[in-house]
Amino acid sequence: MSEIGPIGSSNIPPASRVAERSVQSTAAAATRGSDKIELSQCAQLLSRLAELPDVRQDLIDCVRAEIADGVYDTSDKVDELLDELAQDLL
Repeated sequence: MSEIGPIGSSNIPPASRVAERSVQSTAAAATRGSDKIELSQCAQLLSRLAELPDVRQDLIDCVRAEIADGVYDTSDKVDELLDELAQDLL
C-alpha cells in the first residue's frame, strides 16, 4: 500500500489558516512575561567601582602641593606613621 495519498486529499491546511496560526503565535509571544535579571550586591559594587577613575588626581595634586610647600612631612604625620607601623609588626 502506498503512503502517498491522492492529490486532492492533502492534510496540509490552506495558506490562510497557516498565516492565522502564525499571527496567533506572535501575539501569544508578545504577551509573555519579560525577562528579568538580578545582580548581587557584590556585582553592583564592582560595576560602580569600574566607573571610578583609576587615579584620584585631586588627592595627588594636594599631596604634591604639600610636598612643594614643605608641609607634607610633619612630625605629627611621621609619629602617626611610626605608630601604625609598630601596630602592624606586633
